Amino acid sequence: MITQQISATGVKEYTKVARTFESYSLPSTGHKITDPAFGDMLYYEVEDVLIDYAADECLVALPPVTIHSDDAEDLRDAVREYESHGWTCTKPV
Repeated sequence: MITQQISATGVKEYTKVARTFESYSLPSTGHKITDPAFGDMLYYEVEDVLIDYAADECLVALPPVTIHSDDAEDLRDAVREYESHGWTCTKPV
């Protein structure tokens, strides 16, 4: 599962999105991941990897995204964009 935190400069709360993939390759810190949800960003580098062998899961953290806005609705818009590309919101605003 890949996760990413999204915040806004003028909003106290933040949100998180995630996407689950089936893959035979094991990501490492520094690997580059691309997804249509990233918009103009071509990729994000993997920031952290946690392997849970008991659950047969690999959790991948991407760097946080900060939107320059004072409006929580802009965070919700960002989540909707991710959701339109198959991501889910794991921490709503």
